[in-house]
Amino acid sequence: MDAQNLARGLTSNGYPIINPTNNLATKFPFSGDPLTGEGWIYNTWTSGGAGFVFFSGPFNMAPNDTQWVMIALIPAYGNTGLNSIEILREKTDLIRSLSYDSLAYGSISYSITDIDENFNIIPENFSLSQNYPNPFNPSTSIQYAISSTQCVTLKVYDVLGNEVATLVNEYKPAGMYNVQFTMNNLASGIYFYRLQAGSFVQTMKMVLIK
Repeated sequence: MDAQNLARGLTSNGYPIINPTNNLATKFPFSGDPLTGEGWIYNTWTSGGAGFVFFSGPFNMAPNDTQWVMIALIPAYGNTGLNSIEILREKTDLIRSLSYDSLAYGSISYSITDIDENFNIIPENFSLSQNYPNPFNPSTSIQYAISSTQCVTLKVYDVLGNEVATLVNEYKPAGMYNVQFTMNNLASGIYFYRLQAGSFVQTMKMVLIK
C-alpha cells in the first residue's frame, strides 16, 4: 500500500505531499536542485537514510504477448553526495545520447500466461475517498478501502438526512472497492454518502448538477 500511494504522488499514509517552500500539494517528494541549493531538497546524507522505488508502465499486453521495455539503472559514486549527483547526471546525459543499439546488453524475455482479474491489494487502513467526478451528472464513482473483513454499508443521504440509496450492504473481505452510482431520479443538489465498516464510519459530500 505504501508503494501504491507513492506511485499516486501521496505519502505512505495516503495524504498529499506538501512542499514546505510554498505550502502547496505536489506529487514529487523533492523538487529542488541539490547542486545549486534551490527549492526543496533532502539534505541529510547519513547512511541508510534514503532509497528509491522504481515504477514502470502501464503496459497494454494480451496473454502470450511480448513487449520490449528498455530500463536503465545508473550507479554513480563520487567523493561526496553532491559529487555523486554530478556524476549521475553526466552518465544520464551520455546514455540519452547513445543509439538504441548501443544500449542493448543481453536480453530477458517474459511471456504473459494469465491475467488475474481478481487481484486485490490489501489496504493498511480503512478509508473513504472523494467521489469522482464531483460535481457529476448523472453517474459518479466512489472508492473505499477496508483492511479486514467487515459488514460494510455504503448509503447515500440528502441534505435533510433522508436515505435515498443503499449502494453496499454485505460482508466484504479486506481490499479496495469501487462503486458506480447513477442518480437519474434525483434532483440537483448536495448529497452525502456514508461508509460504515465495523467501528469505522466516514461521511463525504458530493454534488449532483443536472
